[in-house]
Amino acid sequence: MTYPAIRLVIGSEANNVNLVGVTIRALCFAAEISPEDAARIELGIVEALNNIILHGGSSAPITVSWNRTPSGISIEIEDSGEPLAHWPPRNAFPEPFEESGRGWPLIAACFDSVDYRVEASKNTLILVKAQGISLPRT
Repeated sequence: MTYPAIRLVIGSEANNVNLVGVTIRALCFAAEISPEDAARIELGIVEALNNIILHGGSSAPITVSWNRTPSGISIEIEDSGEPLAHWPPRNAFPEPFEESGRGWPLIAACFDSVDYRVEASKNTLILVKAQGISLPRT
């Protein structure tokens, strides 16, 4: 079975984040990814988009690309906001009473691979989920 790549372009506004999350979850279900993995993927995407919108400082559109591969999925999020100050970010969860700092550890926990690059004033976050995902038998 072949899955087409799907690209979503949204405004850099918080009210678009849940719409993308629900869309990504629906794509997971259409690709026969387990409900548990679909929920993890949705959570990771929502956290990543919230970080971009809250900390990126750009009002330019954000592009989310979904790619189903034989071994899993790859999601790329592109924006033109401020690049990350350092990579990789902290992946350890903060102390229980800290008010922030949970986004990156949650993203890292939701995906098998998280990568980031900056090229020509464009930030690209690459999120890959492969473990536990397999193509349905045809």
